[in-house]
Parts: sequence; structure tokens; C-alpha cells
Amino acid sequence: MSSLSDGPPLVPNLLTAQLLSATQALAAAQTQTDVLMAVLEQTLHALNAIAGAVLLVDEDAQALQMAGHLGFDPGTLTIWQDGPLDDRVPAADVLRLRRPLYFEHAGALKTDYPDLEERTGAVSAVASAVLPMFLDGHPLGTLVLDFHEPHTFSAEEKYFLRTLAAQCTIALDRAGQLDLLTQRLEERGRKIFEDARAQEAFVAFTEAVGSETNLVKLVEQAIRVLELRFPGVSVAYYEQDESLWKARTWSEDLRPDLAASLAAGLPVDTPLFAQVVQTRQPVFTDAWDAAQEQIALTEEYGAVAGYPLVIEGELHSFLAVGLRETRTWSEADQALVRAVGRGLNLALERTETARVLTMQNAELYARTRALEAFAQLTRDLVLTTDPLLLIKRAQEVVLSMLGDGAALYYELEDDCWHNRVQHGSLHSPELQAVIDAGLSYANTNNLLIPWTSGQPYFQDLYDQHTDQLPSLVGHIGATAALPLRVGNRPIGVMVFALFRQRAWSREDRMLLEAAMQSLELALDRAQQTRTVTGQRDSLNARTQQLAASTRALETSTQELQAFSYSVSHDLRTPVRHMLGFLQLAQKELDGKLSDRSARYLEMVGQAGTQMNTMIDALLDLSNAAQQPLTPRVVNLDQLVANIQEGLVPDLSTRNILWDVSSLPAVYGDMDALKQVLTQLTENALKFTQGRDPAVIQIWAEDQGEVWKLSVRDNGLGFDPRYEGRLFNLFQRLHTAQEASGTGVGLANVRRLVLKHEGQVFAEGQVGEGATFGFTLPKISSPEP
Repeated sequence: MSSLSDGPPLVPNLLTAQLLSATQALAAAQTQTDVLMAVLEQTLHALNAIAGAVLLVDEDAQALQMAGHLGFDPGTLTIWQDGPLDDRVPAADVLRLRRPLYFEHAGALKTDYPDLEERTGAVSAVASAVLPMFLDGHPLGTLVLDFHEPHTFSAEEKYFLRTLAAQCTIALDRAGQLDLLTQRLEERGRKIFEDARAQEAFVAFTEAVGSETNLVKLVEQAIRVLELRFPGVSVAYYEQDESLWKARTWSEDLRPDLAASLAAGLPVDTPLFAQVVQTRQPVFTDAWDAAQEQIALTEEYGAVAGYPLVIEGELHSFLAVGLRETRTWSEADQALVRAVGRGLNLALERTETARVLTMQNAELYARTRALEAFAQLTRDLVLTTDPLLLIKRAQEVVLSMLGDGAALYYELEDDCWHNRVQHGSLHSPELQAVIDAGLSYANTNNLLIPWTSGQPYFQDLYDQHTDQLPSLVGHIGATAALPLRVGNRPIGVMVFALFRQRAWSREDRMLLEAAMQSLELALDRAQQTRTVTGQRDSLNARTQQLAASTRALETSTQELQAFSYSVSHDLRTPVRHMLGFLQLAQKELDGKLSDRSARYLEMVGQAGTQMNTMIDALLDLSNAAQQPLTPRVVNLDQLVANIQEGLVPDLSTRNILWDVSSLPAVYGDMDALKQVLTQLTENALKFTQGRDPAVIQIWAEDQGEVWKLSVRDNGLGFDPRYEGRLFNLFQRLHTAQEASGTGVGLANVRRLVLKHEGQVFAEGQVGEGATFGFTLPKISSPEP
């Protein structure tokens, strides 16, 4: 082995030409492969070598790897193989020694490296040259040449090889720099392209915000914008379902197990959600900690953001964004998330506005239909005086608006309900036969309830046990039963039975009640007309009465609005005068009256005070009837807690045992629902005055399409036979000594619940307590 490193000699013309040719070839090479092939071809040709190879140091500077070779037979092993830089092999040694190694005679390489052939499984060449390549003082690789015969390397050849290895190093560096520049240009081009796509997606999303009404589609577009902007992003859209935030839509990259977990729901007190709920502002979390944030399976994310979607101050839904490839949010990234969130929020608000307008249009349309029907019904009712024909015509007009069903009018005779007028088929000969034979007074609750209460009775889903006919009424979907009165006397009950379920809306109820009022006026007119037949003067009088009745019907709404003024001024003023003069009389006659006379005056004062209390109650009832509802999501847990807190000062001397279960969030008017629950709670407290402890239970039941809310006490209770009277105005089942009151509170409860399209109920036994409550339809808050 020799390793001469003398200075550059005079190179023969042939090697000079070869070096010039190699230099030109290396200058033209653009890639690493071009460089390696050029240096190997030129070197093998110049020195008549049989094969050559170049091994380059890897990126970690830990090993040599075969980068290119020429002249070796395909499939034949050579001693020049990949291996660690610290290995005892010629290719690595030249880099440690920083000088070339020349093996000029057969066996020279094996002598210096006796185990190399055994380790590599290959046979070394007769002669070899191994040259190091350094770039800026750092090892770059090794150039290897193999010869078939012994080869003595002249000083000129060694200079040639050293020069060529140095030029190869420079060419490889240039090719690497060119490749890096190309990669950067390609990356920049790709980034520009991706930014353009993201910009186009954002523009499309912004345009859709102004027109798209399907929130799910908008969320999907928002996810697309974020995916194009952030590599490795995950996005999920959540809505609250009772005590959980549940993912409704998410990006496709989300792992199935994580998607299933998020769809199942996260607790409302999860830190990220709780912070957004509290602040109603976007939250950007750097250095995401899945354990601390209490969201399992999210360890792969570095930064997470939450954006709240709010309608009129109420949190409606939630957009979560997770980044895998970064742990911090830049200002620009936050700005994009905020822009997307604002777009979704605008679309959500617009969708809610459209929903409200649609509801208002539907109400307006229903009212228009009702007015048209009333006009037609009024014209028809004026043309006849036959009561049964009047009822028949009313049935036809109303049923034409309700849809597929039947209308039946019942009258009570000998404790039996008889069907006097019917329009439409019941689609059941067996049921028709039972009705035609007469129904039991006590067992037919669908007739008994409106007859005894004087109020309409609506069932959105007809209870097949209501009339003790479960085997015959399976095809009945919904019912409405309304009492008919003539001259302040009940005459019968009108029933509308539909063959499908129907949620009786406020417009439906208004239509039916107004139709019955018109029918009652017509029946009253017909009765009056029949009594004065044959007398012109009397006929003229009846005609005038009819006109007055018609005017009364047209002005009924104005009279209802004037009721509050009349009560507050025309009734309250004389009562106030009476009480004032009574106080003056008591003061003037102080000490001059007998005990009996003084007691009489005291009783007059109590009666006046009670009268004022009843006037106030009537005003509350009237205001409740006229006050429009402002529906929103109401947290009943918080509402009941506020009611209990307000009652604390009045209950300091009593032993009250509260049993309040977890209550749902419902959709309704908060003030009205507070008034209803306050009245039921105060009633329970009032009728448990003599109990120690007084036990008050409040709970809710999920009954499918409605919530059933109940307030139970262990107080006086009531006779269940009079259950139908409890919610009527001025109806009381207990004496003033047993419990105070005006008999208006429960009537007010019923009015407010009906405005929510719910129903009231009461259950109890004498001395065993009572349960009062109501149902509320599960009307969801507006959905995008």
C-alpha cells in the first residue's frame, strides 16, 4: 500500500485532456446521479480501471451509503458496502485519516484488512484506489476504483485522482444546492397553490354565508377552508344535548375511536367548553394537554381552539379546531379561525331569523284561514235557525280545515251521552255502534272534562283509555272536545276526532274556540228567534239582537283588552272608597260601638280587603292572557332554585323538607314558567301548613314528545271527584279557615300553560296530599 501526497507534477498531455474532459462533464451535471456517473466514467476511462463506486456520508453523519457505482456485475457482491463511519474498512479509514489509500498489488488490501472479505462475503480486486472527499472540512464521501491487474499509481495519476475527487465534491455540493433550491421552489409553488385553494374555498364559504340555509353544509365548507389552510387539522362541530356537548359533524381525518367518543358527548364542565360557555368568546389553547383538558384520545394535537356560536346572547353551538403540527397559535391563524367562526355565526343568526319569519308567516296564514272560515261560517249560520243544522254546518267548516277525521256533537240525557249530530265517518262500525248506543257519563272523560270544567280539552295524542274504549279507538290520533253553552247553560260537547296525531297549535285552539263562540251565538239567536215567531215587532227586536250579537263577536277582542282597565278603575275605586270611609267611621266611633258592632265593621273591612285581593288576581289573569310569550331555552333547575331562595324569608318558622330532582332545560317564556312554578310551589306550601315536616317534591318526566313536571305535597289533598273544578276561576275546595286564597291562581296557571300548548293536571286524595303539574311540548330551540 502506498499513499504519496506530493505536490502537483507536470501532468502528461493524455491525463490533462482526460481531466479537462472530466471537468467539463462535471460542470454540465445537474443532479447527484449525473455527477457520480460523470466522475466514474471519466476516471475508469482515464486509468483503465474495471469498476468504480462512490459512497456518501448519510444525513446523520453516522454511516457510509452506496450512492453510485459503475463496472460491477449486476447481482455480484463487492467489498464496497454500506456501513458505519467508525467501522474498520478502507472507505471509512480514508475519512478518518484524511488521505487516500492505494493498494497496488495482489493481496495488498487483504494484508491490511484480513477479515474484510469474510465480513462482506466478496473478493477484493487485484489493485484498488480509495480517495476521501471533504466539503468545508467535513467528510462528504469516498471515491473507489478497482483494477483487474496490479497497478502502480504514478504521481501524475494520484494528482489526477485527487483533483477529480475535489471537483466531484464541488459538483456534488452544487447539485445538492440546486436540488435544495428546486425543492424550495417546488414547496413555495405548492404553498402558493394551496393558499390559493384555501382563498378560493374561503371566498366560496363567505358567499355561501349570505345564501345557504343548511347549517350542516356551511359547517362542512368551513371545515374545508380550515383543512386547506392548516396541514393536519381536525375540526368538529358540537351542539348541546342536555348535560353533554355532542359532536354532530367533523373532518374526515378524525380517528374512528375519537370520533365515536366526541359523538357520544363531552360533559359541559370540560375545561375548554366551560371556558367558552363562561366568556362567550373564542378560546385558543397552546401546548395542548389532553389529560389536563379532560378530553381523552387527543394527545396527538399541539394546539386547540374553541369558537362559540351565539344567538341573542345564548350559546347555540360550538366549533373546535385542533392542530397536530404546531403547539402555538399565531395571530394570522387566530384571525382565520375567527373569520370562519364569524361567518358561521352570521349564517346561524340569519337561519334563526328566517325560521322566526317562517313561523310568523305560518301564523299569519293560519289566522287568514281562520278569518275566512269565520266569515263563511257566520254567513251560513245567519241563514238557518235549526239548531242541529247549525251544528252540522259548523262541523263541516271546521273539519274542512283540520283534515281527515270526524266531528260529533253529544248531549247528556239520563246519565248517558248521546250523539246528536255527526259529520264524517269513524271508519269503525263497532265504534260507531257503541257511540250510537250511548256512552257512560262517568267513564267518558273526553266529554266529562270539558263538560264539568267549561274549558276545551285537547289531546295531541289521544289516550286510548280516556273513554274506556281501548280496543275500538286504536286508529284515533288526536282529539279536541269543546263545551257548547247557550244562555249561560251547558247544552252539549263538540268533539273533533282526527285519524292522525296533531300538535294542537295556538292557532288551532283559537280557531276551534272562536268557531264554538260563533256557533253559540247562532244557537242563542236561533232559540230567541223561535220564541218570537209570528210577531213583527218581536222579530225586529230579535233582528237587532242578532246584529248586536254579531257586533259583539267582532268587538270581543277590544272588550277583553278593556277588561283590565274596567277592573282596575270601575271596581277598585268603589272598594277603595268603601275601605276609606270604613276606616274613618271606625276612627270616629272608636269606643262608642258595642263589641258586636265593632266586629261587624271589622268583617266589612276583611271583605273589602278580600275583594281587592280578588281584583288583583283577576288583573294578573287578564295580563297573563294578553301578555305575548318570549320563548327561549329556560334552565328549570336554576328557575326552581330562584323560587326557593325567594321563599326562604317566609318559611323561617316552618320545617320544610325539599325533594327537588334534576330538571331539564325547556323552551318557553321564562317569566310565565316562573309564575306557574311559583304558584304551584306556594300552593303546596299553603296546604301543608299543619304538617311537620312539610314535604315538597318537584320532578320532571320525559314522556316522549312532552315534559311532564309535577309538584307533590303531603298536605290536605282533595276529593278526586272534583278534580275537574280545580283549574276553574274562583273554584275552591277548602274553606278559608283551612287555607287562604282567591281561587284565581290555578286558573292563571292553566291559562299560561295553554299558551305554551301544554296541559294541566291534578291528582290527590283527602288528607293524603296532592300532586299538581303540567306538560310542555319538547319544542327545540331554533336549529340551523
